[in-house]
Amino acid sequence: PCQCGCPADAAITPDCCSRRRGTGRLTVTVWGGRGWRGDHLSMTDAYVRVTVGAQSARTATAWNQERPRWGARLDMGRVALPPGARLRLEVWDEDNGWDDDLLGVCEVGLEATAATEGDGERAGLCFPGGGHLEFGYRLTCGRALGGSLCHDYVPQPPEGDGGLYRFSRWPPG
Repeated sequence: PCQCGCPADAAITPDCCSRRRGTGRLTVTVWGGRGWRGDHLSMTDAYVRVTVGAQSARTATAWNQERPRWGARLDMGRVALPPGARLRLEVWDEDNGWDDDLLGVCEVGLEATAATEGDGERAGLCFPGGGHLEFGYRLTCGRALGGSLCHDYVPQPPEGDGGLYRFSRWPPG
């Protein structure tokens, strides 16, 4: 439980408990890959679709590339993080937009990144359809939340001068 007394707002209760427990902000970076063959008569026109729950985003198409480099940062916004939350990455060969070919799929478990982890991005590598996909993600919990899926409450120091707490040490010992 959380109890510290703070001004309530849309995201925090008066007890400093987040109203968004079990959610986090997710950004995925798709760096590049290799090893896919789309159509037999032409080079691969690859793109990557990233999905978490009902939310998805995609990279631009890397036209005629055997070793596509996207360097694309996809902001997935606030995502729900139920137990076992997974990030799904699909590699596609673009044809006409309506008959694209799925080249491979991989899924990885999500885990919140700690502020102490350099730039906060977790590096990832997976092998969809026998190819090699390099990516990274950053999942950050909201205010007063922590844990691998942002389900744990984390005590927060009082805001401003601390009111009654101004002469006390934070965190309490």
